[in-house]
Amino acid sequence: MILNTSLVALGLLALTGVDATNVKVKRCTVKHNKNGKDDSENILKAFKDCSKNAVITFEKADYNAHTPISMTGLKNVVVHLNGNLNLPKDMKTVQDKINVTLNQPSTYATPWFYFQGEDVSIIGSQDFKWGRFNGYGQQWWDIGNRVLRPQLATFNVTGGLLRDLKVIKPIAWGWNLPGRNILVRNHFVDAMPNNGTRDETVSFPFNTDGFNLSGHNITVDGYYGHNGDDCVSVINGAQDIVAKNGYCGFSSHGLSIGSLGRNGAVHTVKNVLFKNWTMEGAVYGARFKSWTGGQGSAENIAWEDITLIGVSTGVFITQNYYDQDKGPRPPNVNKTSTHVSNMSFKNFKGTLGTNWTDGTCISDPCWNYVPGLNETKSVIFDLYAGTAVNITLSGIDIRTHKNSKKTNVICDPTALAEGEQDTLGFQCANGPFIATPIKKPGKPGKPHGKRE
Repeated sequence: MILNTSLVALGLLALTGVDATNVKVKRCTVKHNKNGKDDSENILKAFKDCSKNAVITFEKADYNAHTPISMTGLKNVVVHLNGNLNLPKDMKTVQDKINVTLNQPSTYATPWFYFQGEDVSIIGSQDFKWGRFNGYGQQWWDIGNRVLRPQLATFNVTGGLLRDLKVIKPIAWGWNLPGRNILVRNHFVDAMPNNGTRDETVSFPFNTDGFNLSGHNITVDGYYGHNGDDCVSVINGAQDIVAKNGYCGFSSHGLSIGSLGRNGAVHTVKNVLFKNWTMEGAVYGARFKSWTGGQGSAENIAWEDITLIGVSTGVFITQNYYDQDKGPRPPNVNKTSTHVSNMSFKNFKGTLGTNWTDGTCISDPCWNYVPGLNETKSVIFDLYAGTAVNITLSGIDIRTHKNSKKTNVICDPTALAEGEQDTLGFQCANGPFIATPIKKPGKPGKPHGKRE
């Protein structure tokens, strides 16, 4: 069902406090070149002509967005994507154009589409064949091309809605959300290769994150994706994030915080909830990752009601990440790490797989190796001494692929802050997972010692 665009637009105006009865709603239909030529100029014209108090409609057609596009200064705009937006199929064309575009870069790459403004909605078709962003990433994965790859889109708006959008074979990263007060509903991602499995390095979809969230007050409600990296990655600057009701298949790298603190940076993340997800074939169910020597903090983070199917590690925390393919771990000159406080993992149920890594393992040691990792694990805590407090695990029922409860963990008790074992919920020691009673947390104590 297509929403009544006048009502939607008037509703957005009402939210901003504008007297909607005195505002004329403008309408633009994006012209489509039927000869296969680039439609980017047509798209830009529609967004220029209808940049305020407007409804923009893409027809049920394949639009060739063969040039990176920046749509800024939008205010009270509803976009109906009834057709599809196609990137160039030619890799060199993509590389040449992303290399010279003036689109504002994101944390990881430069986006092909950049949206900026206030009260902006992009609504896809409820017909699965339409409302798509086609990236033609398969050919990039087939030859392992990781040079000059664009992020699909940045949605840098205050007051936004993304609904019923489909991302098909993205080259790499999907949507970047640095804005505020954004709702995402019913998002779909297909980043699974047509000719490979999660354990093969051939045609692996590197860096195909579903979302990178760095804004404030963002809710993702309804996600179905096959990813070769994080389904949802909450990164520096994020605050008040909810990601719920999702499925991650193929070889996701999890519901992730980070990475944080690269090159000693001061990064912060605060108030995040992941709830009601199924993780199938993932390397991680839940993941926190900060770099060796990182600074800043991550606080009030929760994962709840997570179902695991054949994952490599159920719960994973590292405060000591580094690029293994560039040599040994560098010295921690800051003698610290990104501080973690009030982090909980509740009601994790399901099974581990048989492979502790996936097709992204192209270095020796693998990028995700930690000392002692030689099999799938229910829990891995790779902590920096004394910098993680009030972490709890409860309702953990993670089993082997043969449905045995005898799973193992990696955890160094000397890295725990004083009193932390009392509230942890499992025995911190390399070996079998043993649940322990959780005592009422007290004030964080002094660390046992520092890791040099």
